[in-house]
Amino acid sequence: MKIFFFLLPFLFSCSSVGLQGSPKETKQHYSYIDGSGKFVLSREHKLLKNKLISRTQIASNQGSSLKILEKSITVSQMGTIKEKNSRILILRPLASEFTVWLEGKRYDSKMRLDIKKRSMSIELNSPEPKWQGVSSVPVPQGKQFCFFSQIPDCLYHNMLMSKAMARKDESFPFYVIWEGYPFIQDQFTGVGSKLFEPANVRFNGEQKNTMRFLVEVGGQSILYHFSKSFDLVRMFWVAQGVTVVPPSEAVAEVEE
Repeated sequence: MKIFFFLLPFLFSCSSVGLQGSPKETKQHYSYIDGSGKFVLSREHKLLKNKLISRTQIASNQGSSLKILEKSITVSQMGTIKEKNSRILILRPLASEFTVWLEGKRYDSKMRLDIKKRSMSIELNSPEPKWQGVSSVPVPQGKQFCFFSQIPDCLYHNMLMSKAMARKDESFPFYVIWEGYPFIQDQFTGVGSKLFEPANVRFNGEQKNTMRFLVEVGGQSILYHFSKSFDLVRMFWVAQGVTVVPPSEAVAEVEE
């Protein structure tokens, strides 16, 4: 029987044992391409006082400046929980702040984990009455959870990468938390109707010195490419027409 991850003793673990190398704690920039154009994606993460803090931003070029279209910050606590006769590394999602501009209007979402009520508290501020006020969503039974924008870092620290590499024929379950919920329903097709979405990850082989991992969520597949040190290199979300590549890499030369 599955157990709510936050009800178990939670201990800090300072590293993801078993993986060689670790993602750089520096801001990285990418070209983000979708059906509406080409944008600048910035990602960064830091480990601070046992917490993983990740920031993402999508912006459009406007001459010498950038116009922010979407931004988020997510915070998860690092630690372990007991599983049978051992302990497994996990991230406990604590909070997020998400802002997106849709048709020139600002939409804000703030989330906080309420441990006592076993739920995620959501505060919405938007031009639309249906997306205003405070609500609460129960946390489903499970052990490993990843904010959507934090997936590359979360897979690493949850040891899901090492498990998938060691057992290549298996998929490993976790939950995706859409920090852009519920606005994400207006951004993407077929996902985001639920805050917590069951997902799984499996190893998808190596290509040109990168390791590929396939995440399946909401009936859709997202392919992540990582360097040998587990830095995100590329991302392909075919169903949504989204491609994320290094700025210097021509889209036409990328092999999916």
